[in-house]
Amino acid sequence: MHRQSRQTSVALQGSSSCEETAFQDRYEVLRTIGRGGFAEVQVARHLLTGAEVAVKVLRKVKQNLLVLSEPNVMMSLEHPNVIQLFQVIETHEHIYMAMEYAGGGELLKHIPTGGMQEEEARRIFRQIAGAVGYCHKNGIVHQDLNAQNIMLDAQGNSKLIDFGLSMRVTAGQKLRRSWGTLAYLAPEIILHREYEGPPADVWSLGVILFYMLTGKCPFRDIFHWELARRIVEGRYHIPDSVPPLARRLIRRMLSANPMKRPTAEQILQHPWLREGEEASPHQSSEPLPKRPDPAIMAALLDLGYNPYKTWMSLTSGKFDDAAAAYLILQHQISQGAGCVFKEKPAQPRVGPHPCPTDLSDGSVLPRRSTSEPALHTFRLPNDHALLREAKHSGQKDLRRATMPLTDLRLLLARTLVLCIAPLPALASQKPKCTSRGPPKAWKPVAGRSATCFCQLCCCVPCGKKEGTPVTGEEKLDRGRIRVAPE
Repeated sequence: MHRQSRQTSVALQGSSSCEETAFQDRYEVLRTIGRGGFAEVQVARHLLTGAEVAVKVLRKVKQNLLVLSEPNVMMSLEHPNVIQLFQVIETHEHIYMAMEYAGGGELLKHIPTGGMQEEEARRIFRQIAGAVGYCHKNGIVHQDLNAQNIMLDAQGNSKLIDFGLSMRVTAGQKLRRSWGTLAYLAPEIILHREYEGPPADVWSLGVILFYMLTGKCPFRDIFHWELARRIVEGRYHIPDSVPPLARRLIRRMLSANPMKRPTAEQILQHPWLREGEEASPHQSSEPLPKRPDPAIMAALLDLGYNPYKTWMSLTSGKFDDAAAAYLILQHQISQGAGCVFKEKPAQPRVGPHPCPTDLSDGSVLPRRSTSEPALHTFRLPNDHALLREAKHSGQKDLRRATMPLTDLRLLLARTLVLCIAPLPALASQKPKCTSRGPPKAWKPVAGRSATCFCQLCCCVPCGKKEGTPVTGEEKLDRGRIRVAPE
């Protein structure tokens, strides 16, 4: 595994040494889990938190111009059934998208030969339809919905992925692009007619539901031209094993007339999907809370991040180092997974060359004015040995795979104790760690930090600025047609 990680790192580096500085100083590549015509997907470890993430690597070449807008689309999406974006790093040759890692694999691999159980299919499809409806409500059409682009996490919940072909649309806007997987394409796309994006996505949802309940696609043939003709003519057969209510829903979604297809919101109100809705866990379609978690902010402060700048990165949609650390920790805690911290974030190994360009301000430790007190981070005893070793070897970065890890719960508890400690008179001496309590010189800074947390939690305006709108989608098309086989 370690050998593969090194080989992948070299392959990503290519002809530019900037790749290692911009990306590998923050993530350690573990393995490659997917390759496609536009990108490569890897599993990597976030060096600060130790969490595993999925990293999509987009090459900045002319052939990929259509999919390079994917980061901007994902920056504006926050839904429990849409894969979560943590960080975006851009270099001269690549765009790295660090995202939530759904370890359950593709939905396709969870569909048995005869189809899924009705209750399980209903639960998962309800989540998928909710995610698609959320995208449509925010003016985004996916345009490549299929069983491979839906993942399951460790809890068995669906996650919509791969927004490389998605685009922003307005109500009633007509499209002419013919992209996607042939077996899931709507007939109007195959006929090269003008079409609306949401009804085309609904057709793909109908194919997915058919696949989930029967274990096979409604339209199948060896030859692509024959498959396309079956889709246009609407020739398919629903087995008798499919429940009657689900059969009616599939027929409505696979209607040849786009105007007769239901919207995603209407699909969620269908009687078949409403069965057992009260007994199932409630899945909120609202974005994540727009107020900072004091425990996470306190832990990030202990690691050297400025709380105010961290929250400004989150609210302004920068997806930089500080925002990535917060979002990853928030996701890990919400999933109930164990998190570990590197004891102190190291300065990025960025030399004087300005080659990589992060889509954020790129700073991990913000500059401090002369009037502000220094924020000291308490190190573990074996950190001093690492400091001496780094001093002799000339290394500036102490963030390595062998660095000891600190349990997140212990770090949060220790940091919160510092924040709620009473304020003594300001001391000028350097703080010293004792076993009885926090250093006295640290308490004034901790008190000010606690006040800062309270202000953030109570006074920060709600709402998140959306990412940069996707522009130029239709110009990039220029009449090109690509129909990928199933």
